[in-house]
Amino acid sequence: MITLITKRGFRIVMPSEEEEREIMEAALADPDAQPLTDEQLAQMVPIQQMPELLKKFRKERA
Repeated sequence: MITLITKRGFRIVMPSEEEEREIMEAALADPDAQPLTDEQLAQMVPIQQMPELLKKFRKERA
């Protein structure tokens, strides 16, 4: 593991390259949690561009 300290003093623990590889292999082996495809990522838009959905989301969280 690699530990980084930000300018504000926050401690961030990053996995080593080997740990990251193991994490990715485990994630890819899970059929219920596959990464998004390039096409799916291209279809994403910021929620601010969908005011009705944002309004509904905020209302449900209140």
